Amino acid sequence: MVLSAAGISPAFADEPTDENFCDWYSAFSVAIAHKAITQNPDCLDFGRGLHENKDMHFSWCMRNTKETVTGAGRHIADLAEQCSAPSNPRPAQNNPDAFAAKVAAGGQTWMVERLIPGVCYAELIDNSKQEYFGRMIRFEFSDGQYRLVSDFSRADGMHNVLVDGRGFRTHFEQVSDAVTATVGQDFIAAVKRGSRLNLNFEPDGPGYSLSGSAAALDMMLDCASGRQAAARQTATQPAPPPASPPTREPSVIQGSCRLIVDGMTYIDRRGDCPIWMENDGSGRLWINTNRVNDMPDYFAELSPDGNGFASGHWNGEPGATHAQGWLGDDFQLGKGGCWSNSRATICAAR
Repeated sequence: MVLSAAGISPAFADEPTDENFCDWYSAFSVAIAHKAITQNPDCLDFGRGLHENKDMHFSWCMRNTKETVTGAGRHIADLAEQCSAPSNPRPAQNNPDAFAAKVAAGGQTWMVERLIPGVCYAELIDNSKQEYFGRMIRFEFSDGQYRLVSDFSRADGMHNVLVDGRGFRTHFEQVSDAVTATVGQDFIAAVKRGSRLNLNFEPDGPGYSLSGSAAALDMMLDCASGRQAAARQTATQPAPPPASPPTREPSVIQGSCRLIVDGMTYIDRRGDCPIWMENDGSGRLWINTNRVNDMPDYFAELSPDGNGFASGHWNGEPGATHAQGWLGDDFQLGKGGCWSNSRATICAAR
């Protein structure tokens, strides 16, 4: 087996992994990530697998098939190449070239964000669905092409995707823990006009409301072409908030932290808990991790919205490396640095 910056070779059938294979895969992933992060520190992205924690790569590998892991390796190599290229650096959060905005309509919110210059996406998180069973749906635009992405794992192959009952034959490919497909302008036009999307992976969907999709897709195209979406301000499409002036780089302190979800305490550390802080004025923080090489069984993220409320996520199960478990966007600050809603409490204090 060969490690290469272009990806992993050869491809495998749907076989279980083993320790030797995962040792090799984790070493490959760390080597690729190290090179990219050295060239551009903003390449570091735990949520997309671009990091140097070998244990995390190994643990994830052992839970998946060789075919899935091979695809993930190619994906990591592609991400590393994109974000570390001198002409296409991945923007830092407070980089003036960064872009993020929301489109709220029909009781749901689309997030529009720039990955790198010329590459933007519009994403909807449907919390009525389970993670990896259609909770996330995303449209991406780059190099003049649209792509449709879903976290519905193992749904690769040909599917008749429905927009208001009209079928579009669409071929999906497995990439890491998601499926992705190139879609045409006719499909995008139908989505912008439509009211209901059904990926048709199973008899009951997954299906999604298309409220706000037209505004989100227009904003995504503006983002990719470099036009700021402020020109499209409407009631359902607010302008991006003004960027806060950069202050300091993120830092990690040792403090006290606690995580309670559905009445069960998952984290309770006093004085020795790593707390990662954004330090950009947003108040965003992660507890029980330094987001570099310390990712224990459980960790959580809290993001204040600037209106008295905050949203929270956690990784949901021991060893899971992504903080994609939705805890709500109605957290309020109480005593002792604790933010709480009806489901969970996230505490962080020096």
